[in-house]
Amino acid sequence: MKIPEHPANEAQRLSALEASQLLDTPPEDRFDRITRLAARLFDVPICLISLVDKDRQWFKSRYGLGVRETARDISFCGHAILGAEPFVVENALDNEDFADNPLVTGEPNIRFYAGAPLADRHGNRLGTLCLMDKTSRDFSSDDLQSLRDLADIVEREFAYQKVGTYYAERSQALNILNDISLDSGGSVQDRVERALAVANTYLGMDTAVVSSITGDAYTILWHHERHPASSLKNGLTLPLEQTYCSILIPRGEALAIDHMAHSRYSELPCYLRFRFESYLAAPIWVDGEIIGSLSFSSATPRRPGFTETEKTFVSLLARWVADIILHRDQADTLDKLVANAPGMLYQYRLWPDGHATFPYSSIGVQSIYNVTAEQVRQDANSAIQRIHPDDLAAVVKSIQHSADTLTPWVSKYRVLWQDKSWRWVEGKANPEKLPDNSILWHGYIVDIDERHKNEEIKNQFISTVSHELRTPLTSIAGSLGLILGGATGELPEKTRSLLAIAHRNTSHLRSLIDDLLDIEKLISGKVAIKLVRQPVADIVTTAIEDIRAYADQKQVQLRQIESSSELLANVDPQRLQQALTNLLSNAVKFSPPHKDVTINIRKAGGQVLIEVSDQGPGVPESFRVHIFKKFAQADSSSARQKEGTGLGLAITQQIMHTMDGHVGYDSEEGKGATFWLSLPIATAK
Repeated sequence: MKIPEHPANEAQRLSALEASQLLDTPPEDRFDRITRLAARLFDVPICLISLVDKDRQWFKSRYGLGVRETARDISFCGHAILGAEPFVVENALDNEDFADNPLVTGEPNIRFYAGAPLADRHGNRLGTLCLMDKTSRDFSSDDLQSLRDLADIVEREFAYQKVGTYYAERSQALNILNDISLDSGGSVQDRVERALAVANTYLGMDTAVVSSITGDAYTILWHHERHPASSLKNGLTLPLEQTYCSILIPRGEALAIDHMAHSRYSELPCYLRFRFESYLAAPIWVDGEIIGSLSFSSATPRRPGFTETEKTFVSLLARWVADIILHRDQADTLDKLVANAPGMLYQYRLWPDGHATFPYSSIGVQSIYNVTAEQVRQDANSAIQRIHPDDLAAVVKSIQHSADTLTPWVSKYRVLWQDKSWRWVEGKANPEKLPDNSILWHGYIVDIDERHKNEEIKNQFISTVSHELRTPLTSIAGSLGLILGGATGELPEKTRSLLAIAHRNTSHLRSLIDDLLDIEKLISGKVAIKLVRQPVADIVTTAIEDIRAYADQKQVQLRQIESSSELLANVDPQRLQQALTNLLSNAVKFSPPHKDVTINIRKAGGQVLIEVSDQGPGVPESFRVHIFKKFAQADSSSARQKEGTGLGLAITQQIMHTMDGHVGYDSEEGKGATFWLSLPIATAK
């Protein structure tokens, strides 16, 4: 008896047979129909779909035979898979290779055998569709073709099995990945290590590791072992060359090794040290750079080998890990920046029912409000209660105004400090309206107590000096006016010219002192504001007429756009005219000769808007953060071309705040500017 030889690709063939997932599975009608049909077609008592395993032949379908398997070394099918064509033995008793075979000399007393190899799509011959008879018989070429046709049908069923298995595996893998991505509980370490445990179970591997790679150093970030017994631990650092990752990194893509001892990597230091026989890994890419790896390993070879689905699973899981690492690093960076930022960074949310929370507040909330972030996350009252009683109403009002208009919130107020003293703080935030109609601000609050004290000292000094200078300057200006008016007789032309310059500069200095006193009074709240309800258009017309002579001198045309005269506001007419005059004088000052300055009054939501537009150079980008500060001028050099004190816009801003209004601008450098004043509309009685 001749024992069947093994095919040249035996190891590959056996892996393919295991991967087919056909061995040791229950009978299926789709295969049993074929063996029944073949038995009737060829009029034989036995027809089998045989799969040739390592030491046995196992029957996926059997017609006319009672056993499920026989030994491979006495099988006819072991000979049939050695070639691509059907294998036929017409009379086993006359064939010296089979005459003394136990299957011939005993049950089932085979005399005739014909087997067509069954191959997968890669050409691996997994078994046969075979016919057996207890009597010898001839087998024609037509019979061979018919047997081949039936074998092709079996192969097609094998392919369907493969496709079904493929999609089932894909579905399972995607479901697992979906569950992992939705698991958001606990810390980053908890989430990753839970994911590694699930993946280890799915892949049937022993050890899972997420590593970081820095230069030639390999560091374990997180790991999971199904049967903990090794010395692996988070934070362990090894030379990269001693790890399996040294094989992965040069590839830049997923790597699968089914049996390390039989691979070309068997002499590498990593295998000699760890002795992992199977290995599946993918690099972790962040911003176009490999920063680590996700790997799964086991001490036993992989039989069958890793599937494409498993390789894809690990690659996709590595992307998820990359996102986790990226978000963790970004969060760490932000935490470090926030920890070193002065004051507190925060989000403040005002809900439709009126209650407020701090969804996010940095650690600085402890220094500003002497509360923890946790204490104010669900209720902001513990922080708000620490605002000075004299400032609380104004702060609440400013928050509500910002919410109603969706304009930036800016406020200075006092809070109760940890040492029980009151300190000045300043807050700025930008509002955002959410779909549920709540308002969410993003901003910061800083301690400005020292700055506030210094400003008070400076303002007091300026006020004192200004008061002391006003009287003598008034006297000097009056005297110079009388002299220039001829009170002392005729003056030489040169003397008159010098006195005119002195008179003009004295008038300018008086104007500066008046502005300084005005802004000091506004800041300190010493200006009496008398609000009356009246048409805004009347005040605008008066301001235009007052500035017209200055505009004519500069050869600039003032043009008021037709606007509604019935828009009313609660204003102090004198102070609103002063604020508007500042805008008009600036517009005229910066307009080229023979150009227009336009004035428009319009309604914008619940606000009346007064817009002054010029065709000048616009506001330089570098100057915009300083534009409303005292003494701020776009050209602050000693040779600047435009006169002015740099106080006009600062005064205008203070005036508008005292009337619950705002001042702002829109400008594109080189294309002019539009400055505007806004006030709440007042309804007529």
